[in-house]
Amino acid sequence: MFKVEGLSPVTNLMAQLQKLAATNSHDNMKQALEKSNLIFVEEPKKPKDITFGEAVHWYLQSSEFARKSEATQKTYRSELNQFVSFINSLPEAPYLFSFENNPKILLDYLKPVKTQNTRFKKSSFLRDFFTVTFTRFFEIDIKKIKETLVLEVEFDEDLPKAFTKEQVEEIINLSRLTNDGFRNFVILWTFLGSGIRLNELTQLQIKDICYNSQNIEVRVKGKKLQKVPRRITSTSLELLRKYVGFKYGSLKSHPKYTDLYVFSTDKGVNPISDSAVQKMLDGLITEAQSISKEEKERLSVHSLRHSFALFALEGGVDIVSISKFLGHRSLKTTTIYLELFNSMLLEAIEKHPFAHSLAANLFD
Repeated sequence: MFKVEGLSPVTNLMAQLQKLAATNSHDNMKQALEKSNLIFVEEPKKPKDITFGEAVHWYLQSSEFARKSEATQKTYRSELNQFVSFINSLPEAPYLFSFENNPKILLDYLKPVKTQNTRFKKSSFLRDFFTVTFTRFFEIDIKKIKETLVLEVEFDEDLPKAFTKEQVEEIINLSRLTNDGFRNFVILWTFLGSGIRLNELTQLQIKDICYNSQNIEVRVKGKKLQKVPRRITSTSLELLRKYVGFKYGSLKSHPKYTDLYVFSTDKGVNPISDSAVQKMLDGLITEAQSISKEEKERLSVHSLRHSFALFALEGGVDIVSISKFLGHRSLKTTTIYLELFNSMLLEAIEKHPFAHSLAANLFD
């Protein structure tokens, strides 16, 4: 019927199929060919599974793990060791793909964990571990694993865990009564005047304090060698200046003076540990009368960062500026963005309620 003179049988057949396709939908044509056994639908090949041990070994050697900061690598190694111990305690070690088929095993692992921060840390590691290994070996997303970690683990993210102004005032005053009171006082004001993270504060060096531009240079999260400028209130900057002058004034002639760590327990050679700062604040929280028993369990160093953001909003600072202060993803616009809006950001940071406070004058 559709024969075309002078064409090969294959070409003639193709012409006939094209005419049929022109008058029928793609799905109808496909179903007709399948039911006539003219084409065969191949079942997708299942990816070759690997043992959990092989996945662990590859993860630690992966470029994704190598790109993480030294602090993150240390934390993730610790988390991995704990997770490996849990897997080894099982009657039979599961293969890697079985975690996606039966993610309940992850809930069994997280079930004994009581504190929210610890659950978050462990869950964050697990998401990274399975994302990296599943992408490498199976080229698929870990949908069930992610759903399990997000839906089953309670993160209580409805409200930030922030201090009230009354609580902030109390812990600041209590810090003056501690050993190393001046240091602890300045640590708190540095947090409250800049919103920086804990590891950003502990890694702060004298050369990172930029008095003229009202910045402190902090290491970018996940990139241990890169630093970016972060705004700080004039009050907190002045306290940093007084503290550095008080503690390191006699070392100004030292050839490596600017490399000294601002907060240190060995004359600036090494930074104070994250745990020491957390322990200091935990002690203040425990002693504070304005903090309820329930709140004492929820508040931490990171709560100071939340307090900075919430009080900034209350003081009239716009969201874009706050995002820049906290070093969120918008910082990827690099320093060009900061230069374009330099005068605006400087004006905005001074609106922050911690920019002007009588408490900051206590060491005059």
